[in-house]
Formats: sequence, structure tokens, C-alpha cells
Amino acid sequence: MITRNLLFILCCGMLASCATLHTPEPGDPLYEQSVSESQQAILEAIKKETRLRALTYPILSANGDLCGAQRTYKLAFEWITLNDLGRIGRIQRDAGAAIGFGTFPYVTVVTPGSPVHKAGLRKGDMLVSLNEVRISEDRERNFIPWLEGGKDFIRPYRRNLDRSLHWAVLGGTAVSLEFVRGENTYSIEVQPQERCDYKLVVVNHDELVSRAVEDTIFLSSALFDFAENDAEIQFIIAHEIAHRIYRHTPGKLTPLRALALGVDALVNYGLVTTQIVAGVISGDEWDGQVWVPGAIFSDQNNPPYRHVLEKEADYLAMYMLARADVDVSEIDTFWERIPSDSHLSELHVTKEGRIENMVAIQEEIKQKIERDVPLNPSRARRVQSDDEVPPDNAK
Repeated sequence: MITRNLLFILCCGMLASCATLHTPEPGDPLYEQSVSESQQAILEAIKKETRLRALTYPILSANGDLCGAQRTYKLAFEWITLNDLGRIGRIQRDAGAAIGFGTFPYVTVVTPGSPVHKAGLRKGDMLVSLNEVRISEDRERNFIPWLEGGKDFIRPYRRNLDRSLHWAVLGGTAVSLEFVRGENTYSIEVQPQERCDYKLVVVNHDELVSRAVEDTIFLSSALFDFAENDAEIQFIIAHEIAHRIYRHTPGKLTPLRALALGVDALVNYGLVTTQIVAGVISGDEWDGQVWVPGAIFSDQNNPPYRHVLEKEADYLAMYMLARADVDVSEIDTFWERIPSDSHLSELHVTKEGRIENMVAIQEEIKQKIERDVPLNPSRARRVQSDDEVPPDNAK
């Protein structure tokens, strides 16, 4: 939620300001400077959240059928009132007022490309009714102390309106919204679109890191600096979602896959040992490249098994991006550029065969598009053979 992120950022700023000898008062140059800085922080947070939504939404909306039970209907916008900021402090409240926040819900983020965006809702609009029922004003009141007793800090007004918006679109029900823009009032009707229910959070970190935890995808800020284009960021997002869809849970092996990997490792071990005995290769040439079969059964984090999972996630991610009309023609170069000593390289086990596999996935998708075949990934979670590709007339 943009509001929670925004409040967290501003609260940290408040804690830092406590180190000063006194709290500036309105009219004091230091106070006015603090209001201006808070205003810029709010606007920057809104801008970043809007970009994240723009990157994520095409993937989520185009792949609802792949996400199983992890699907939802939502009105893809966020809102805030002055009283949300007033809980943090007067400086933040005045900063919000300077932007235009009031006691009615002020729209902060509208997800680009979403039905509500296409219907005409924009940042800065003020909501006044939902399904022809007037939205009450968020009047001044005594605020619940910040995280008092470990309880949720969201006040009843926000909880109640969020809940009303949730129930209004449950099951894909069309909803009508009325909002004020400038001196004019507008009414729109929105038909929500079912989509995957995952959230994206960017963490300030100087390492190349990505991870999926439950329904949230975490990316480090360094990834955004490293990526050469939006498609590379979208690939990482889709890749992590694919891990969640496939339920790639560390420490868990299916019996069939464990048996297949164990046999594969045993055969590999035997072949290399035979070559060493025959003098074809030396021990130095295979050091660290052969994995004892028993280790594969004990831990999913064993590199050979992790590599299988990464290739599976690559396969589904490439399809998810193609379905979202994201150009995947040069995604394979992303892994080639990742420094071998980075956390991302270590975590995702970039090794021989992965890039070739991604090129093969690109070719498979390209052929399906040329033949007008639906972009449905194989249940085998791997590149399909020619015999497995549906005929031209299959829909």
C-alpha cells in the first residue's frame, strides 16, 4: 500500500528530526524547509510506486489463469487523507495540504493500464461516492498511537473504506465511482479485471538481490540501477512469481524428481570417474563439478537441484512476459551481465546451460506466435519438442 510505505518513510524522517534541539514552529524558515522536504518525499514516493505498478500490472493481469488460487479483483488505485499524515506530525500534515490532500480520499496512485485508469481516474482526484453512496469525510479525531501495544496502526476510517472498496469489486462486480477534479465532478463505471495477487516491494540495498516471500516480491534498489531497461526488471518480477506459482519451497523434494536427479548425478559421477581412471581427464578438471548423489536428496538448496528450479522459473517467466506483450528477445543477455561474485548470481546458480535454455524458450515462443498458437507453457516446465507443440489449428 502506498499509504503504509509513505507513512513509514515520513515516520523515519520524524525520528531523525528528534535529534534537533527544538521543534521549529510555523513561520520559522527551518519549519518551512522541513515542510518542503516532506512534500518532495511524498511526491517521490508516489512517483516510485506508480512506476512499480506500471511494471508489475501487465504481468499480473495477463497471467491470471496461471496463478491458481492466488488471484484477486482490485480497484488498482491508492488514496490518502490529511489525517493519515497528521498521525505522524504537523510538518507532514502541512506538506500533504500543500500537495492538495484533504479530508476526503485523495487519489495518490492509479495503476497505468488498469481498468480504473482507462476509465479516467487520475492522481489528484478526490473520491466522493462509491456505488452512489456518498463517502464520509475523514474528520479530525484522536489518533491511535503509532503501533500501540503491537496492534494495527490503521485507523477505522481507512480500514472501513478499504473494506468497502474490496467488497465492492468482489467477484468482478462492476463499480461506480464519483470524484472531484478541480471544480468539476465526474462519474465513471469500472469493470475490474481478475489478476494474480502479488505485490512488489523495493528495498534499499546495494546488492543485486531478489526474493519471493508468500505473496510479496522483494527487489533490491541496486537491481533497478543495474537493469538496462524495464523488460529486465519485469523478467526478475516474473521469475520470482514463477517460483511462487511452482511452489519452489526450499527443503522439499518430490520423490520422483529426487529419484531422477539422484540417478542423473550417479550416472554423471560414474562417467567422470571412468574418464579419470582411463586418463582422459585429470582430477583438477572436474573438481567441484561433480555432486555426490546423496547430497541431492538431503537439501533442495544443493546447486544442481536449484539450477533445475531456476530453469523452470525461467521457462514460466518468459511465457508470462510474452503474454503481457513484453519483448523477451534479449532477456538472455541479462544473466550474462550479472557479476559472478554477486549475491544474485550465487542465489540463482548461473551456470552452463541456462542461457542456452532461455534462447530455446525464446524460439519456442516465437514459433507459437508465428503459427498463431496460444502461448500456453508446457506442463513439463521445459522447452517443448516439435512433437509436443500443438498443431496450427489448435486453439
